[in-house]
Amino acid sequence: MIPQVSYSTAGFGGLELGMALDRIAGTGFRCVEFVCDRHAPGDHPGVVAQEVRRQLRERGMTAATVHAPARRTVLGAPTEDWRIEKLSVLTDALRLTSEIGAHGMVIHGIPNPMFLPEDRALKSMYAAMITAMRRSIEDLIPAAQKAGVRMLLENLPYNRDLRAAGRDGDYPLMRMADLRAFIEDFPPEQVGLIVDVGHAWTDGMDPAREILIAGDRLWGTHLQDVDRDNPQDNHWAPLDGGLDWPSIVTALQQIGYAGAYTFEVIAPRRGESAEELARMTFAAARAWGLVNDK
Repeated sequence: MIPQVSYSTAGFGGLELGMALDRIAGTGFRCVEFVCDRHAPGDHPGVVAQEVRRQLRERGMTAATVHAPARRTVLGAPTEDWRIEKLSVLTDALRLTSEIGAHGMVIHGIPNPMFLPEDRALKSMYAAMITAMRRSIEDLIPAAQKAGVRMLLENLPYNRDLRAAGRDGDYPLMRMADLRAFIEDFPPEQVGLIVDVGHAWTDGMDPAREILIAGDRLWGTHLQDVDRDNPQDNHWAPLDGGLDWPSIVTALQQIGYAGAYTFEVIAPRRGESAEELARMTFAAARAWGLVNDK
């Protein structure tokens, strides 16, 4: 069975949605990950649901996943006011995901340290953020079940930033082993994982190993390349960096991965246009046997 391949609309984030979809379709992709931060209003993503559905339908395209608003919109906010405010945004994003026909929604767990209060010790907030993350998932499960959407928790590269700043790289729930253990007791129909292979390598982890650890709870991918020796979450086209792509593809096959192969390619390494990056990416997907040319 040929897997589903998709391309993140973040790759054309500077264009309005219709133009972005046209460019993506023109490079060969017929499926996308719809990125709220690029193509939906910040705190009310659901208001564009009908328009997004129309734009996809007119082009014969589909959405495999939705990337919920990120930045400060997280599950594990350190204060209750912050958590409740963003819970409403994520509930609205679940509705959007369902209405455009996608089945997975990517969510960030705890905030990037850059958004946390500077007058509090970082480690003093860890336990509260983990507890808030668990409560938020529990609160969102009924909405996810009603929408028929699986929430996908993403591995994030924030430990690299902490280490670069001379701080301990022990930020919680960044790696698949911790995320897998965290979601173990949540229903798999509503809560799964997504692996960003560039995040993994940026954080010092082997992407193939992270995939194997996620196992049958893995329902999403962000495929992007990064520099081998100095990875900085580069979001380059596959084969433009130093990742071991054969091991990544093999690991996905070994776990019987049934989700979409989603490419989150955003930045050029050598000045390529957004269209050139998408074409390079589609060529790589074809070379790996992920594209049905019949």
